[in-house]
Amino acid sequence: MFLTEPAPSQGDIRFRAFGFPVRVHPYFWLVTGIMGLNTGGEGTRPAELLAWVVVVFVSILVHELGHAFAQRHFGGHPWITLYGLGGLASCDDCDRSPRSQILISIAGPAAGFALAAICIALVRISGREIGWANIDQVSSATLHVPFVYRELYWEPLPTKMANMVLYQSLWINIFWGLINLLPIYPLDGGRVSRELFTLQHPRRGIVMSLQLSMAAAGTMALIGLLYWHSFFTAFMFGYLAYSNYQTLQAYRSNRW
Repeated sequence: MFLTEPAPSQGDIRFRAFGFPVRVHPYFWLVTGIMGLNTGGEGTRPAELLAWVVVVFVSILVHELGHAFAQRHFGGHPWITLYGLGGLASCDDCDRSPRSQILISIAGPAAGFALAAICIALVRISGREIGWANIDQVSSATLHVPFVYRELYWEPLPTKMANMVLYQSLWINIFWGLINLLPIYPLDGGRVSRELFTLQHPRRGIVMSLQLSMAAAGTMALIGLLYWHSFFTAFMFGYLAYSNYQTLQAYRSNRW
């Protein structure tokens, strides 16, 4: 999700998934665990925290595998790193054409959407109702995940843990996937917008993409602060807006 691959550490966990080398940096577990803590009420039970970490790990790995499979398709030999707030599928030798890079960028969120679709299919196979409805149409007897003006609802599963895992899986793979498609660099949508701008305007494309990225990130920071009341969201997108501003200034200085 973010810019650079961290240096190897003694705490790294390494394995292969579908032939791709995968490295999990210790900060991945730390940041994911902190995000899963519930500071209110009774706090977070160890089993709930473990379930959250597993869901995030699987979801981000699937996302990065989506990128990696696309990179392999376009002739590359990618490797995956999970760290901090997300992951990175790196590739030095895949096709660098705009079409290939756009498809590679989209493949990550698409893999997450596919995982969410599998979760929904499994619920339906179990004989329980699941679907989309307007917020005011959702019965209080069902569980649901809010997505702006629509709710993804389902008949409760047998256990609280199962419902929690389903909620987290749907929320991460749908909502985070949509956020990743925003035209904010270095998110996947920002990479797509940069390729499209440079394709149409080779000289000014990077400047235009950075300007759009700054505006979109600033808007999301305000939404996070004023509407979602989330300091973390406001800080994250505020940081991305500032980072893009610095990149724009550096690019202009080097160019001119």
